[in-house]
Amino acid sequence: MSAETTLKAVWDLLDDRSHHIEFNGHLTNHVKHAVVALAAIGAPERVIRDYYTAYAELTPYGFPLEPRRDSPQVIDAGNWREFLGERKHFTAYCAFFDAEVERLGLSGAVATYAPELLGGWIGAFTHAAIHLGWAVWAKHPGMTAEALAYLAFSFVRVVDGERPAGSGEDPLDSLIRLSESWAGDAAFRKAVETVIDDTDAFTELHPELNRSGLQARVAAVAITGIAELVDSPHWIRTLPNAERRERVRRAVTLLYLAQPGDFVVLHLITSLFALEVVLDTTASEDLAARVYDLYWAGARIITAAERKIPAPAKLRELAHLFADREGDRTRAAHDDLEVSARRAWLEDEEHNPKLVFVLRSWWEEDPWAGYRHAAGQFTRTPDLPPSFDLPPTE
Repeated sequence: MSAETTLKAVWDLLDDRSHHIEFNGHLTNHVKHAVVALAAIGAPERVIRDYYTAYAELTPYGFPLEPRRDSPQVIDAGNWREFLGERKHFTAYCAFFDAEVERLGLSGAVATYAPELLGGWIGAFTHAAIHLGWAVWAKHPGMTAEALAYLAFSFVRVVDGERPAGSGEDPLDSLIRLSESWAGDAAFRKAVETVIDDTDAFTELHPELNRSGLQARVAAVAITGIAELVDSPHWIRTLPNAERRERVRRAVTLLYLAQPGDFVVLHLITSLFALEVVLDTTASEDLAARVYDLYWAGARIITAAERKIPAPAKLRELAHLFADREGDRTRAAHDDLEVSARRAWLEDEEHNPKLVFVLRSWWEEDPWAGYRHAAGQFTRTPDLPPSFDLPPTE
């Protein structure tokens, strides 16, 4: 059965709005991501429905999903920017974007609102952006409206104001230069460490982000605007679109292979796919350059905030190891990816089917062995920090 046919069979799950978009404070409700990813990697309807029911009753974090939270606020064309990032009025935002999707069509609403909302794509630890990409890929209007609402709800600005020009011939070269700075530039590393050691100093952060820990570190590093993390490399605008897309994908996959199974870096893969899907609905070269620029800054902010920058020697060796492994489309390679997909059907942690979905999609376009090797490196649900001993702030 095709992914499209399976998705139509479980369309009611994507329609479901009985649960809030988050639970236990700021943890993202990922269940619809799982529905789309499982369908995309060939899981049967029974597996998808069983996963949905089990996740709603008890997520891998040990908490159930929570009922929807209706808001009396009215969001309209005049005030939709007013509450960006304030983590409130989610259902009101859904109602507004439902109407906009109905008025403009799915692609039209995305083209109208995503360019501005993706300026805050690192909010909710990238999950709002992922929600949008998955919704657009599935061509589901209601989930698309939800995703635009979630981007507004969780908005955390990536960059603000003037930015310096960056270095690096291509994404991999830029990534290696970043790792060299992290390893050898004491002032740069101290600037980052000072921020992430005291996020309480950033009084503009929503209290729930500080309860998260991770989201507070990401937001605080973004606010600080450290040059090495937010500069704008020239390859963003000089590489042709197709070549830039391929090189960014490969660089981020090598970053994951340097830290296989890492929960944080995995999100850089799935969010990149989501942003690509959104860009494909607009066909705007200017917007593509802007979104890749935002992505590259956000990816560096996240890796630095979570200390996920590997040693430069390791990145170079991995790049060398996979440099000539093109043309990976063999019977054995197909079988390897099929095994990863079938393993992912069994996983409680929904990030794993998403990982396989994305990397198999990329491999089908570009049979580079790095994608296949990374697809089998599953992650585990992280332990929650001590701050979760405190009750949610909202």
